Amino acid sequence: MIQTFCQTSCRHIFRTLLSSSLPLALIGCGGGIGDEGPDPGISDYPIAYVKRPTPVDDQVMPPVPLQEDVRDPLFFGAGGDLYLRTLPTIGAPETNITASVTQGTGDVKDVDVSFDGTKLVFSLRLEDPDPNDDIVPTWNIYEYDLETSQLRRILNATAEDGDDIDPHYLPDGRIIFSSTRQIYSKTLRLDEDIINDNNKGAYAALDEAQINNAFTLHVMDPDGTNVKQVSFNQSHDLDPLVLSSGEVVFSRWDNASGLNNGFSLYKMNPQGGNLQIVYGGHSHATGTGGSAT
Repeated sequence: MIQTFCQTSCRHIFRTLLSSSLPLALIGCGGGIGDEGPDPGISDYPIAYVKRPTPVDDQVMPPVPLQEDVRDPLFFGAGGDLYLRTLPTIGAPETNITASVTQGTGDVKDVDVSFDGTKLVFSLRLEDPDPNDDIVPTWNIYEYDLETSQLRRILNATAEDGDDIDPHYLPDGRIIFSSTRQIYSKTLRLDEDIINDNNKGAYAALDEAQINNAFTLHVMDPDGTNVKQVSFNQSHDLDPLVLSSGEVVFSRWDNASGLNNGFSLYKMNPQGGNLQIVYGGHSHATGTGGSAT
């Protein structure tokens, strides 16, 4: 069992490391690192992490590493898998717990630990079998049970209804995640079709850059039922995390007609109410001389 204090300190370490394409260092929750053996005064617990090959630009010689653009929610790095070590030490046994699904060619990101320390939830995407067609595999949410060693895809029946990323457990056991499903927004469009007697359908709205479908926050029960859209934004709402207050803080792409283009921090309750800005908006130009850097 992964101890629950990992949810505060180590989950932020996970997020920082998992967003990097560089080789991942081993960081333990409550244990020592290295081959010296565990500290007798500290309990050791398993550690979960993602490894993937560093992508390189092989069009130049010598090849140079490619930097992942963390602003791209759909970034895919082939060869990523979720690993589990029984102890947070270099010499501890390592198990690839997603190889049976990815076959070594998919990708994994956004790992989170349940509040009781018995489950892992994460995003997984398979490799595109035919890059020449218009069908692209979607990001799906998976859960791994540490006690039974069972891996399952949540929202199995509707997995291809949108890209689902950034899953995080809520204290009541539900899961909040970012998705292009736009469930409530699509329902409103269908209602407008009926009222206005047109047939536009329940299409997914594009972000304000008119490039990708917009990601908004959704909540679902642990078994994947009762999926509800809880945030509404013309562009992306990403990276939800639970605060000690029980509220959810997340990154929102504010792009008001290109006049205020940037990511700001917002918070709300898990049901979507009491939305408040935490940082950003008019505060991005805080660098030297009022610059944004």
